[in-house]
Amino acid sequence: MGGIGALNATPMLRLVSATVGPIAIVPGANGINQTVEAYNAGDASALSLTVSSSATWLTPNVGSAGACKTTTAATSCIPLVFALNTSSLAASATPYTGIVTVTAPNTVDAPQTITVTVAIGGTVPSSASVYVPPYVASAPPTVTIPFNSASYMTSKVTTQDGNGWLSLTLSGAGSYQTTYPYTINIAPTSKNTAGNTYTGSIVTSGSSFAPDNKTIAVTMNVTTEPIAQASPPQVFPNVQVAQGSPAMAQYVSMSNSGQGTLAISGVTASGSGIGATVSGSLVIVTLDPTGLSPNTYTGSLSIASNAVNSPTTVPVTFQVVAAGAPTIFYGGVVDDAVFGQSGLTVTPGDIVALFGQQLSTVAPVVGQQPPLATTLGGASVTVNGETAPLYFSSYGQINFQIPVDTATGTALVQVESNGQTGNTVSLNVESRSPRLLVLDSPYGTIVDASQGNGYNVLPFPPTIAFPNFLSQPAKPGDVLTIYSIGLGPTSPAVASGQPAPGTAPLAELTSTPTVVFHSATSGPLGVQLTSTPSYAGLAPNFAGLYQINAAIPGNCPEGTIEVWLRFPDSTTSNAVEILVQ
Repeated sequence: MGGIGALNATPMLRLVSATVGPIAIVPGANGINQTVEAYNAGDASALSLTVSSSATWLTPNVGSAGACKTTTAATSCIPLVFALNTSSLAASATPYTGIVTVTAPNTVDAPQTITVTVAIGGTVPSSASVYVPPYVASAPPTVTIPFNSASYMTSKVTTQDGNGWLSLTLSGAGSYQTTYPYTINIAPTSKNTAGNTYTGSIVTSGSSFAPDNKTIAVTMNVTTEPIAQASPPQVFPNVQVAQGSPAMAQYVSMSNSGQGTLAISGVTASGSGIGATVSGSLVIVTLDPTGLSPNTYTGSLSIASNAVNSPTTVPVTFQVVAAGAPTIFYGGVVDDAVFGQSGLTVTPGDIVALFGQQLSTVAPVVGQQPPLATTLGGASVTVNGETAPLYFSSYGQINFQIPVDTATGTALVQVESNGQTGNTVSLNVESRSPRLLVLDSPYGTIVDASQGNGYNVLPFPPTIAFPNFLSQPAKPGDVLTIYSIGLGPTSPAVASGQPAPGTAPLAELTSTPTVVFHSATSGPLGVQLTSTPSYAGLAPNFAGLYQINAAIPGNCPEGTIEVWLRFPDSTTSNAVEILVQ
């Protein structure tokens, strides 16, 4: 398969939206049909779409071609209509979620999924009870509880003690579903003292959706003890595990929004296929499909700690699906430096991460040192038909190198696993797309070479959860080694998957960037200082990894400093932070 030429002769699936809802529905009633439009962004052929649903209350159907309203691609547009058969669903404070999968044979960027959420009885809570630390003037604590109303509401807020610790705010107009985002704000005043409980209420009225009009009873408990918070607050139902695959790991991070030190003492998991262990402040959740038939499974975690709100409950929902071919998620091939940002460009020779499911059916495999292998865990990746070098493979993620001879433009990526070839996704390729690697956001993967001990230039003591990393501030004049990817061609060039030269001639960039140091706190507009690298090119003995060696300017101010690269053609990298003292 060959790049842009193949793409022009192939259908390409696009959806106007990947989410629907939350839709507020009266208990005992069915919801109004919802529509998401699909169209072909590739060749002129008609899309042949099929749809399926993960929820019995959600019935998707493919409408008539051309009968669309919102997309400009009306000639190739097909409406997808979702019937919400919700009359049997009970009112619940937790919305119901279903996943619609849209597939099309011989189509790039298919399948794709649409998440549909319904709120039976609406999302306006009937009550809220929270724990908060005492008032501190320098950093007043606030707990926020967001919800959506089906229409604009008026409200009356009262507190039993007469103090203004409770309020309701409207964040602005809602989405095209005509929802209105409100937030309950709970912020103790100096008169709300530790060890006491305070009550209040919010009476909402005027909503066109009757269940939204209610009295919300609010309780605020002020405490000097630790307060446990789980992130994410639930393991969502779009997590899928295939039959016969190894258990999948998900992670819940526990943090302390109160005072003192939070200590997690254990976790109990309930529900079929759900297990959990504790490692420090991290709860490792395992979703094991062994012995389970394709279906949706629910359970929960009960996380014990020394917090005043212990145990913390985290709902868990996941799907077991039948074993099949590997699937790359739409937008699931991303630059390895910016996992959370799909749709960005990559470069020839770039290090990227690919996300999906059933990519490998064995335990995770870390690849060998360069030269890199092209098969790991029974999986391989092709870019425009060319096999790519691999760094890592697992059920849901593969890290690989874009072949260095990949043409700029649109590239096509596929995974083959255990003899089965998966779907094709598109990827934008440019000659240069610089990205500084991040170790612990917002701090970069930067080593202070002047320290001689491999210190990372992070706040000291370090804030990261990697106890083996050394960390201390840098000083003006120190030489930094800045690690990055996507910086473009080098001389000499290095073949795909091969280690960069460890001795002269090193693989230096053909276009050398300037390193910019920026302090936003020095002067009204901040100050920008620059440094010319003593070396800029591929990191010796690595594949695809670049390093920039540059000194911090001698007149660099102290404090938190942003660092980024600027090339002669004005291309810039992302910015990361270091600490200078």
